[in-house]
Amino acid sequence: MNTPVRIGIVGAGRTRNGLGPFLASAAEAAGARVVGVAGRDPGRAAAAAQALGERLGHPVQGYASALHLAQAVDLLVVATPAAAHQEGLAAALAAGVACLCEKPLVPAEASHAARQLVDGFAARDLLLVENCQWPAVLPALFALFPHLASEPVRAVAMGMGPPERGLPLVADALSHLLSVVQALAPVVAGPLQDLEVADRSPDAEHNRVRCTVPTTAGPLSAELHVTYCPAQPRPAWLSVNGCRIDRRIGPGYTLQFAAGERLQAVADPMHQLVYGVVNLCRYPDLERTRALHREIRCRLDWYEAILAARGCRPS
Repeated sequence: MNTPVRIGIVGAGRTRNGLGPFLASAAEAAGARVVGVAGRDPGRAAAAAQALGERLGHPVQGYASALHLAQAVDLLVVATPAAAHQEGLAAALAAGVACLCEKPLVPAEASHAARQLVDGFAARDLLLVENCQWPAVLPALFALFPHLASEPVRAVAMGMGPPERGLPLVADALSHLLSVVQALAPVVAGPLQDLEVADRSPDAEHNRVRCTVPTTAGPLSAELHVTYCPAQPRPAWLSVNGCRIDRRIGPGYTLQFAAGERLQAVADPMHQLVYGVVNLCRYPDLERTRALHREIRCRLDWYEAILAARGCRPS
């Protein structure tokens, strides 16, 4: 592809801490061109397009629907709240274009619908990526704990501070843990074992998810610890085989991870992920695309099982 990859953003504002403007900036830093945004109505779309154009320094067109936008781009970025993800995913699939979707792919109760959409992308060999950035942090973990690179992974734990209580407290953070498990260990087909969700109350401000994941190296213990945190900076940490790193956010959203007194800088994981997606649009890799489909499908199965244990039944 000699011309820049054309990007469309569904959800270009900052509603509910949305990442649309930051994903747009990351796409342009990767050499792509944001050409349009879709809004809930023509007026909102035009306003979002003007605001994003001012941020990026060039005109951006507003579209009244995700489908019309998808028909004008090479990659559709779905950055809306989860309740609107299905519309964006369906638009990308109908237009036959690649899609980068914010996590989780769909709301907790819509995992069956998400499975159908993922299968649709897989059937057409269309690139689909969920915005799971934590695998990009793993080099920092191995830099701070070099011995982990030669050890089988037996235990993975993460701590997060999501901005919502109750079911979203767990649902919004699950993709982080599950994507890291997939990045660290080759998983095998089969359900999660020993699944436990500590608190099923509707307004829970703290929760813990535990499960055992089958891998080619044997069972892997996975844990997610979440605590309601309405304001930035939100805590986040990762532990592998008991070796823990904690996120530190500096000026300009510079990132470091700490293990005791030791620090390791990390390039922005969002920029790393978006660069990889733009590169796959520019230089398609069918094997990688199919591997991503399998990973997402597996995460959806785990997501549904964990949320069922939390008391959410998919429709």
